[in-house]
Amino acid sequence: MGYPANHPPPPPSSNAAYFASAAPPPAATNGTAAFAVAYPYPAPPPHSHSHPPPPPPHAYHHHHYPPPPPPHHHPYPPHPPPPTCLRRLLGLIIAAFLLLGAATFIVWLLLRPRVPAFSLASLTLSRVAYSAANSSLSASFDASLLADNPNSKLTVTYFSPLASVSLAPSSPIAVATLPPFAQPPRNTTTLAFRLEVDGAYVGPDDAAPLKGGGVGTMEVQVRLAAVAVFDRGGWRTRRRVMRVMCDGVPVAFRGKNGTEAAFTGPARRCDVVL
Repeated sequence: MGYPANHPPPPPSSNAAYFASAAPPPAATNGTAAFAVAYPYPAPPPHSHSHPPPPPPHAYHHHHYPPPPPPHHHPYPPHPPPPTCLRRLLGLIIAAFLLLGAATFIVWLLLRPRVPAFSLASLTLSRVAYSAANSSLSASFDASLLADNPNSKLTVTYFSPLASVSLAPSSPIAVATLPPFAQPPRNTTTLAFRLEVDGAYVGPDDAAPLKGGGVGTMEVQVRLAAVAVFDRGGWRTRRRVMRVMCDGVPVAFRGKNGTEAAFTGPARRCDVVL
């Protein structure tokens, strides 16, 4: 039985280049015809695994920004500098103030004012009369204060001294104005004064010793306020308000009728606020 005649080759087409580039089939061995079909796709190009080439330089778009505008100048002209004489005058005034402040500070360091010390030396009550009907008190308070100036170079002058006495710190029952006085350095002055109480109201708690006919002890508050000035020659401090507080002074009644009372004991130190 014979083989059929071979068919004529197909007409050339656009895929001839692909078939032409394929490798020829291997030769037959041992008399056996080898049949092979070329792969219909072309071989991949070499170095297909590498990264794609970078785009050309002209592919990047460079943005060109315009230059910044020129600075805006103020339309007004600058102020003219002050005259030289005015600047010198201001400099002299500032220098004078600085020198005066430095001199005052140095003098204060050298002198260093110290607060005077006060103590209550004595306190007596006489002609004590209490009316339970209207809770009023009439009496005479005689007090004596010791004022001590501890400064060795400064004189202390007290202006407008004002003394007061009360049975409670917040409600004085008698007030008296005393004459001004001065203390030289290292001086101790005795300040004696009398305060008259005439029908002053006394609270129920403060009048407890008086209700029993003047038996027992009650507390009295003696205070002094003044304007103090420290000076030495031409140097003087500013006026400062000074307060002397002798609070809680015990006075004991004596006698059968209870019309007199007195503070017994050594001098009592008072609090001074300056």
